[in-house]
Amino acid sequence: MSMIKKSIKKSAHAILRQAKKAAAKNPRVRNGLKRMLRPYLPGSPEQISALNQQMRYMRWVQENYPDAVECLRQRNEIKTFKYQPLISVITPTYNTNIQFLRECIESVQSQTYENWQLCIVDDASPDETVRKVIKEYAEKDSRIVYKFSKANQHIARASNEAIKLADGEFTAILDHDDVLWPHALFETAKALNRDKSIDFIYSDDDKVDASRHNFQSPFFKPDWNPDFMHSVNYITHFAALRTSLLRKLDGFNHEYNGAQDWDLFLRASAVTDKIHHIPTVVYSWRMSETSTAQSIDAKPYVVEAQRMAIQDDLARRGYGDAEVRQDKRNPGYWQVVYPVRDDPLISIVIPTKNQYVVVKRCIESILRKSTYKNYEIIMVDTGSDDDHVHRWYKVLQKQHSNIKIVSWPEQPFSYARSCNEGARHAQGELIVMLNNDTEVITPDWLELMAGDALRPEIGAVGCRLYFPDREHIQHAGIGVGFGGIAANSFSMIVDRFLPPMQHLYLNTRHNVTAVTAACLMMRKDVFDKIKGFDEEFRITYNDVDLCLRLVDKGYLNLYTPYVQLVHHESISVGLPEEVAKRDTAEFRGAKDLFKKRWQKYIDYDPHLNPNIERDNALFEIKNLVK
Repeated sequence: MSMIKKSIKKSAHAILRQAKKAAAKNPRVRNGLKRMLRPYLPGSPEQISALNQQMRYMRWVQENYPDAVECLRQRNEIKTFKYQPLISVITPTYNTNIQFLRECIESVQSQTYENWQLCIVDDASPDETVRKVIKEYAEKDSRIVYKFSKANQHIARASNEAIKLADGEFTAILDHDDVLWPHALFETAKALNRDKSIDFIYSDDDKVDASRHNFQSPFFKPDWNPDFMHSVNYITHFAALRTSLLRKLDGFNHEYNGAQDWDLFLRASAVTDKIHHIPTVVYSWRMSETSTAQSIDAKPYVVEAQRMAIQDDLARRGYGDAEVRQDKRNPGYWQVVYPVRDDPLISIVIPTKNQYVVVKRCIESILRKSTYKNYEIIMVDTGSDDDHVHRWYKVLQKQHSNIKIVSWPEQPFSYARSCNEGARHAQGELIVMLNNDTEVITPDWLELMAGDALRPEIGAVGCRLYFPDREHIQHAGIGVGFGGIAANSFSMIVDRFLPPMQHLYLNTRHNVTAVTAACLMMRKDVFDKIKGFDEEFRITYNDVDLCLRLVDKGYLNLYTPYVQLVHHESISVGLPEEVAKRDTAEFRGAKDLFKKRWQKYIDYDPHLNPNIERDNALFEIKNLVK
């Protein structure tokens, strides 16, 4: 066996010993642990990484699944709630596995918040045992009401029949083979006691196997994220809506069977912005052969229903001409392509100095690869003294009427000032801030980014950047709070064998709090409105500061993985840490200024779940064992 294989096996066994010790106090964790670990020993580096993530989550479950003491504490806290609304839980059934059905019903009965109603509609199950079990529970618990359909109506219509039974002020959705954690309704009522105006509540979730011992694949979600909802139904479970709103929307639409929840959530979000996220797991999907928790391939008709739900929602919002594409690499994800109306001029601003080979590669990649042609390039030269560069400038301007050279010699170099100077010369409706050490990969990069940047609700648009090997990620959005201040998401990650949560965040279009100015597009009038980059941030944090000022003005920022460039990072001026070695006082000053101005986002980035680790930018589960 090679030294690498020995090292991997040694690491795997070390994790196994640590996991067994961590799980010793929790029977649910312990019983599923050995079965879950078996495929990983021995394993590849990717398997070891995935195993490490699973171990973190098993520790998280151990710490966060309510035990008897915590349940008693919650029941005592509920007594202090001034507002205790009835919450109706709707559950359509059809030929449900009897063990799963019992566990589903009992998970509602085990809620620490007891002012609930369970509304079950059996959709004409051929298996009569399903109805017998429902009757059995209803006879013992008056909070359980039911209806048996005479003919199969499918899930949307069956769910609507359950809504008719609901007496609660809020209606929650529970699939017939899934389970609620004991505090699901407690967390719902707790949120409503903080803010009675909430109309729509959703939580984090995970998946559980048939034995109900192996909790896995947690999804720690962001707060309300509209572009994420057009990429994937990230809300799924647990979800509860104000019943009056649900009825105003006429419940579920049977034309979207298989994606009826997604359609409902999109329609609800179109009429209310009172949406609250519970940032903890309170719901477990059951993994079975026929469940979408296992695979979307189990229900192929879901694909067209999803497309229809997204397309119709876009039309409601005035984007009926947007194109909805299924992601070819990731069939469960969707890409919305917004039209670029009226062929606007795009101004590409590139600060540069010397570095002939670097900047030439950047410019040639734009000229050679870009399929969108109505653009200008504004090169802000900050003091080149290389005659080769100046001769090349003359050739460029002679050959390309859309290239301008702006002389802007300054000492010391300031990325913020040079970008602002380039923007003053820009004639375009849209402006791109682009580093001179980037290289275009995606031919339609300008139109893809422009379609988003032209939307009135969008501030800055960023993309996926790779390191020169075109394999390791350099940027996939910026998380404020990562590394103590802010950092590029997924930097140095390879997009292979990622756990589901990380895969979702890396490979979907979604709103982020900030993006890097190495490649950033926005409307020129918005850039001018917020007065461009703050020149107090000479080298670092200027892009994050810009994005946070956009957020404070009510704009959404966006990351798209469908636009890709190479970033030969900071060749010209060095990495911020290298700059800091030359001027540590300035670097510390920039950090202090950023903290003073934006501590609220360092403490709570709405697009970063609090259960995600902040020590790195990899969207890992927070390590509870330090």
